[in-house]
Amino acid sequence: MIKEEKYNGYKIYYKNESNRVLAKKILDKSYKVLEEYKNTERNYVAKIDIDGKSYVLKSPKAETIIPQRKIQTMFKKGEGVTSFINIDSAISKGLDFFIEPLAVIVKRGLFLEESLILMDYIDGDIIRTTEDIDIIMEMVKKIHEKGIYHGDLNTSNFIKTPNGIKIIDTQAKSESIWHFKRGYDILTMKNDLLVLLLKYDVEKNYRVTRDLGYGLAYIIKNFKKLTIVHKIREFKVYLRNKGFKI
Repeated sequence: MIKEEKYNGYKIYYKNESNRVLAKKILDKSYKVLEEYKNTERNYVAKIDIDGKSYVLKSPKAETIIPQRKIQTMFKKGEGVTSFINIDSAISKGLDFFIEPLAVIVKRGLFLEESLILMDYIDGDIIRTTEDIDIIMEMVKKIHEKGIYHGDLNTSNFIKTPNGIKIIDTQAKSESIWHFKRGYDILTMKNDLLVLLLKYDVEKNYRVTRDLGYGLAYIIKNFKKLTIVHKIREFKVYLRNKGFKI
């Protein structure tokens, strides 16, 4: 069960006492940054040390600086809390291959002002083989059967650990009727660099239901491949590099 506690103007979400203590140490700055994996205006991810043990600290900053996403936080819990709740729910359904946050820390007024996600540091390996992708597709089949989708389904968002392959970097959201998001998952996976390199047939063992939702996902996915869309996205990146918050 996820619990809540207010601390120094923040709200901590946690499931057990030890993780509550870890969250407070984050807010008290009682940790050391060992390595920064990503540090941009939109995202921060770092390996940190707390009392001699390694963890990963993430901050999805885009939802606190991009105007349209910040406005949405008036009505939404934010990526960190949403992920925690959804992954906890997925695990309760027997889907034990998600890496669950240890704690989520948020500060909000009318909008979300800051969000921090604390996770275990997993010493694992990247996905490399067709056998690994076979396992991933079985995992995807299971989460899709429960109405859950990944949202950014590619091999870089899985990690091979001593306890098996685990899913990382997902909010584990659900859709109840159409196979739009689940279809989009499969279409995204088909364009994964490793999948293409290995010439892996994503739909060999799992063919997502072809309904109206899937058809819409197919149209949108192919629309994004158009040259004009690529140019618009490149222009957005250019503007971001110039300091525009879009």
